[in-house]
Amino acid sequence: MKIEDKREFISSFLERCVKYAEMSLERKIERGEGDDEIKRWEAYRDFTAYSASEVASGALDEWLDGSSDNVLPSAPEPLGSEILSTDIGKLSHVERRGLIARVLGPRPVFLVGTRNSSGVRNLAPMSSVSILSNTPPLVSMSLSSDKGGRIRDTFLNIEKGGLGSKVSIHALLGDRRSAMDVEICAQPHPDNVSEWDLVSGRLVECETGDLLSTAIATIHAEVVEIRSLPKDCKASLIIMEVLSITLASEDDEERRPRLIQISDEVLSNDIGPAGWAHALDW
Repeated sequence: MKIEDKREFISSFLERCVKYAEMSLERKIERGEGDDEIKRWEAYRDFTAYSASEVASGALDEWLDGSSDNVLPSAPEPLGSEILSTDIGKLSHVERRGLIARVLGPRPVFLVGTRNSSGVRNLAPMSSVSILSNTPPLVSMSLSSDKGGRIRDTFLNIEKGGLGSKVSIHALLGDRRSAMDVEICAQPHPDNVSEWDLVSGRLVECETGDLLSTAIATIHAEVVEIRSLPKDCKASLIIMEVLSITLASEDDEERRPRLIQISDEVLSNDIGPAGWAHALDW
């Protein structure tokens, strides 16, 4: 059997095990089984998914062809003797975006909340949120027009609100439901329609600012600078000071998987291969 066939056969088997584990988890959760049992099955699912990805990638070929009995696979050399340098200026916008995202990713995906001048709440997906400083606590995000050339509502809301505008940045659980919420919020909606009414979570109002019930953490921030970017860039850099951070639970010792952008237009989570990926055009 060729090594390619071995990879396909074994990874396909492991992927079926992952699907079986996911179905079993759903049944166990519905029956209200204990946390220990649920965690065991989650660990099995995640480890099996990781094994499937390792086999499919070719990282374990030396195990499959019997060329090594080492319990640890040898480290691959991705570049080897063949390298390719790309002149970024010769790429189209889509090609450039995909290459940069592939090198700098994965990145967490957030739903960012703002309000327009009429008080309508907006939610928009962002993967450009970055830490600028810890003291003072400053974060930033880059805002541009969408693929249709429409200026994003988030930027318009911040621009009209000016310095001091309040922004809520919601970190999302790494599951399909959150990926669907991102897809919903990525679509253009009329100014009088709030994405809060379209997503799976609900609005929770508190003293620090708006909360999304399905978020695993929320950063409440205030805009301190709106900076135009050089080189005739269409995007603007929004610099914000973090005012507070709200977590889903202080007592939860096990870190929850976050939703991330694993390639240009694909979402998944950040705790090993999850056995799922959600493609979207945003």
